Amino acid sequence: MSQSASPRSRSALIALVILVITVVVGLAVWALGGDDTESSSAATPPSRATSATPSTPFPSPSEATTASPSPSPTITAECEGPDTVFNEEGIEQDSLLPDCGVEKPVTVPQQKKSGLGLACGGEYPVILYKTTTSGAKTSICGVDSSGADFRLVTKPKGGAVVDLKGRYEPDLDAFVADDGATRYTVLAYDGTLQVTKNGKKTSQKASDWISLDNEPDTD
Repeated sequence: MSQSASPRSRSALIALVILVITVVVGLAVWALGGDDTESSSAATPPSRATSATPSTPFPSPSEATTASPSPSPTITAECEGPDTVFNEEGIEQDSLLPDCGVEKPVTVPQQKKSGLGLACGGEYPVILYKTTTSGAKTSICGVDSSGADFRLVTKPKGGAVVDLKGRYEPDLDAFVADDGATRYTVLAYDGTLQVTKNGKKTSQKASDWISLDNEPDTD
């Protein structure tokens, strides 16, 4: 009986050993699989719950807009004196300035009552041309800067102002006006005033003259 039982015991022992080895291997495999899962979880960083909205940066003092200083107002002269520089900017003007010391431009009622003065005004507000000669001051007063319609206004030294309807004579390059037997001629190219009375002509050279340069060059 004892001899027949020994092989059975050995078979049972072998089966037990195989079972134990199988269990141990299974536990080892399970343990390794768990470590890999934990390592994978640990290696993956948690996602951020909320993304921060970037704040709008405030401009630095150097980036802040600096207010430009307002330009100084341009002082416009009302009359032309010895030290006045007319149209220094070179911009086309609507009229010359009257000379300082002469009467101010007249109004329309004043013109109708007593005529124009050297500063023009009224219905002829534009000073197209001025000349100062040895014996008189003369202005050419226009309705506008075109010079198509103008009056010749001259004031002899010690005399009264003469206001006459004028015309331009292109052959002479001159402004001409007649007062009965007396003709007044202003040469546009040099400011000379010619006065012809009863056939006798006198010429007065200009010491100072200026033109608006908008007169038509008609032939």
